[in-house]
Amino acid sequence: MRLRESVRALILDPDHNVLLVHFRWDGVEPAAGFWANPGGGLEPGESRLSALQRELREETGLTIAELGPEIWIKTAIFPMTHWDGQVDHVHLLRTAHVDPAPTLSAAALAAENVRAVRWWSRRELVDGAAVFAPRQLPRLLARLLDEGVPASPLMLSGF
Repeated sequence: MRLRESVRALILDPDHNVLLVHFRWDGVEPAAGFWANPGGGLEPGESRLSALQRELREETGLTIAELGPEIWIKTAIFPMTHWDGQVDHVHLLRTAHVDPAPTLSAAALAAENVRAVRWWSRRELVDGAAVFAPRQLPRLLARLLDEGVPASPLMLSGF
């Protein structure tokens, strides 16, 4: 099985709001898309830190100097052009509440299937008005805030 390596960030502000990216692909369910942690695939020879620096700058405008603790590893099997699925390494990043300012143009973001970027409050996450990846994001966030960073990353599967 060919699995693409990816790195993502769970970005939290001081009030525990979460910065998420809305992805939507034509012909892929759910048709309205889903909200996920910003990040993306590693390019050949690229470190997780370099990849996350690039992806966060492009999608959110944030710059980081280091990776936070790895909190989740999510494996999802789904058809991609050159892959059978993806393994997301999700790192915790705490930051001030800043307005997202992607460095990619709206057209470039759309070409990457990114439709929007915004902060979500904990209440909005549990209201069920949107689809998230990981699907259990509200519960995972509550667990993280209640129990702290896990000693080893939680293993997640699917969307």
